[in-house]
Amino acid sequence: MNGSQTKALFWCAIVSQVAGAQLFFWDTLPDYRELTAGALVVGTAKDFAIAVFGLVVMQSAYWYARRLQPQIRFAHRVLLGHVLLCVSEVSFFFVSALATVAMFDHWRRSQFVFWKLMLLASALFAFFCYKHQLASVGDALLETQPEDAGKATIEPKGTGKP
Repeated sequence: MNGSQTKALFWCAIVSQVAGAQLFFWDTLPDYRELTAGALVVGTAKDFAIAVFGLVVMQSAYWYARRLQPQIRFAHRVLLGHVLLCVSEVSFFFVSALATVAMFDHWRRSQFVFWKLMLLASALFAFFCYKHQLASVGDALLETQPEDAGKATIEPKGTGKP
């Protein structure tokens, strides 16, 4: 695989992670609103399937992109790097808030269901990986890559006071 193919596949994996995150977000947003309003949420099988599908897409794309990222050299792009760092931080807010509300506010009212706990833990892990991926790409875009990297440096001569 050449460099441009690797780069294209990498960015497709990033877009897939974004799509999976959005799918999960828009599927669980109504449940989050009900939880924060104090209602008891009973998700449907369709909601569960959509959420799981979004998480599977996110995780599949993450692990694929993670394998490709070391092969890619990123150009210095300050604005895009900052945008990705911002999105990476903001992306974890919703799933963290959802987990907080579900675990601490509603845990006593609802019965313990193992698969719900596993879905919540999977969502936290998937969004952590997503956040990490976006942050690492953002950091790579912000790094300055001097043209003479790897060459010997010339030390200034000691012309100052001893």
